[in-house]
Amino acid sequence: MRTIAIVNQKGGCGKTTTAINLAGVFAQFDKRTLLVDLDPQSHCAAGLAIPEGRIDVHIGDALLTDDQRSVDWTRLLWRVSRNLDLAPSTVRLAGLEAARGGLATLPSPEQRLGGVLGRVRDQYDWCVIDCPPTIGLLTFNAVCAADVVLVPVETSFFALQGAGRQQATIAALTRKLGVSPMVRFMAAMHQPGNPLACDMLAQMHERFGQAVLPVVIRFDARLREAVSFGQPIVDYARESAGAEDYIQLARLLASEAFAAEPAERHTARAAQAPAAPAASPSVPGVAQLAAHRPAAPSPGRVSPAPVARRHGPMVSAPPPAAEVAPVAPTQRLRATVVPPGDSALATVPGVWPEPGFVRFVQPLSLGERVCVAGAFNNWSPFDLPLTPNDDLGVLEARLALPAGRYEYKLVVDGRWIADPFNPRARHGAMGDTSSVFEVSPEGAMTAA
Repeated sequence: MRTIAIVNQKGGCGKTTTAINLAGVFAQFDKRTLLVDLDPQSHCAAGLAIPEGRIDVHIGDALLTDDQRSVDWTRLLWRVSRNLDLAPSTVRLAGLEAARGGLATLPSPEQRLGGVLGRVRDQYDWCVIDCPPTIGLLTFNAVCAADVVLVPVETSFFALQGAGRQQATIAALTRKLGVSPMVRFMAAMHQPGNPLACDMLAQMHERFGQAVLPVVIRFDARLREAVSFGQPIVDYARESAGAEDYIQLARLLASEAFAAEPAERHTARAAQAPAAPAASPSVPGVAQLAAHRPAAPSPGRVSPAPVARRHGPMVSAPPPAAEVAPVAPTQRLRATVVPPGDSALATVPGVWPEPGFVRFVQPLSLGERVCVAGAFNNWSPFDLPLTPNDDLGVLEARLALPAGRYEYKLVVDGRWIADPFNPRARHGAMGDTSSVFEVSPEGAMTAA
């Protein structure tokens, strides 16, 4: 069993999204997968349609059990789908790290999870651990048990600043614990058309070098939709950008570059974790868990995609790491300035002048709901929606404006972004970016 810990002290960076969807990809492609939730917020259970009120045994109970043979695995593990089991958490997990919470007073408290996983190591191909947004005993346990520590980083100013501190924290933590997991950074929630996001991605490569994975997880609203339906993205929307990116990530992690465990890491783990017994009636096999408490589908839940055979290859053969093309950090989408009256203005994305109006144009694929917000409408995220023009195949809106210089942003499915097709922008002191255009007294407009 290969173990991946998803770690970042910053909340909202995509840890749980990555844990659920990476585990979902492994499971759908015939890999027996265990998802472990070490976050007291219990988002893994919520994101997989398992109500917290029905969880009577959680991963914290297993960590506190002195005799691992007495763990009731049939009550701890939930069968989410074929090949995917969840060891959930509840809010009660938050008290374990306290001075009297019970975990700190146990022998080798940072190695408890390794002992738990050692009992089922032969029953799974992959284990994915979702860590809390803190550095404490729970995260210590995840790092001790992990072969790979994966740090998702949103390509934004504050997230990148925090990633530097995260790197130093993990380095100090691994030295303290005497372990050597492979530490890798991954760009998440990335908007390829956003100039600032591309700059942040370039800086991420410059700062962390080869530690940055050549796979980028793009921002995709369907990742959030999938969670609301209690499904991994590969089950909810297999053809989406989010599914494509997580499949590529799983392929990379399963490739030869990540297959060989460092010798010192293997030695440290062998010395720390108790050996799993050859057989024990208290540890259920995969067949025993197959009928165990399936998550009840919620009303209107989308049916999952068909699951492939258990023992087949993962997405045929994983490609070598060299075949995973990195996203060019400096690549940007730029608008082309088209003279007024040119028919090409009808479909070119960006912001363009028309007699008496300013016209905003975006591709239909940008989002389900796209609005324009600026000083001209008091930065309202609702008052100026872009509506589909099916004849032209674009989203568009027109607005009458007097001469002047204007800043604006797009609100795409509730997320504020700069216009990816307008290269003219103002970068604020706090790392935010607004797009800019000017209307001259003659009515002509400058967009670039």
